[in-house]
Amino acid sequence: MTSHLGLMILFAALVSPVFAALHRDDLAGGRAFALRLFGTLVGGALVLSWVLYLVFG
Repeated sequence: MTSHLGLMILFAALVSPVFAALHRDDLAGGRAFALRLFGTLVGGALVLSWVLYLVFG
């Protein structure tokens, strides 16, 4: 995988379950936390990339 987007999604997919396992004790809460964290990581990176593109073009 050579694209930045692909690597960012892979990183988010690997980090999210680890943080969920560290912060939640029950499985249902851990899954919900991992999905929310995954969406936040990917969405936040996409928003930040657009902001940087608009500022520095």
